[in-house]
Amino acid sequence: MKKSILLLSFLTMCSSIFASGQSFGFLSPGAGIYCNYEQLSYYGNGLWSGADNQSACGSSVNATISGFSVTIPKNNGSPVYGPGVIYGDSLYSTLYGVTDAQWTMYTRLKCNKIDKSGNILGPPSWMGVAAFSGFFGGLNYGFLYCGIPGKKGVVATLGPTVGAARRPRVKR
Repeated sequence: MKKSILLLSFLTMCSSIFASGQSFGFLSPGAGIYCNYEQLSYYGNGLWSGADNQSACGSSVNATISGFSVTIPKNNGSPVYGPGVIYGDSLYSTLYGVTDAQWTMYTRLKCNKIDKSGNILGPPSWMGVAAFSGFFGGLNYGFLYCGIPGKKGVVATLGPTVGAARRPRVKR
């Protein structure tokens, strides 16, 4: 009886964790698709964990991510704002073996819509900041995408999100 109750409790906990899992691809401001994508699960009390999936980048190892719920105010000058999740990401260590670098991401957990002409609607919905050996290394941001690179014909056109954002091309 005790084993049955314990097993039922464990299965209930696991189903609530996996039911809250979310995956999003990353688009650049120029609409290129980055090869990595986030897979997040909510654990309660504002805590999140998951993986930065590197399979479409050609890596067989994923980066680990963990973080917490936050709200970035609209008037702070940030390109991305609103309720979401901020998390540390072992992306540099996973991809390049660099241990004195940190990639930190903020994600709004809601993908942007894309109209029939391919225009991305709404404000940017993710941003990442880099630090190397204690110094600020740069910022990248873009839009969350409901597609996953490497799945259902979605092809990545860019490397991982740790690169600089590509600006939209202007037609002349």
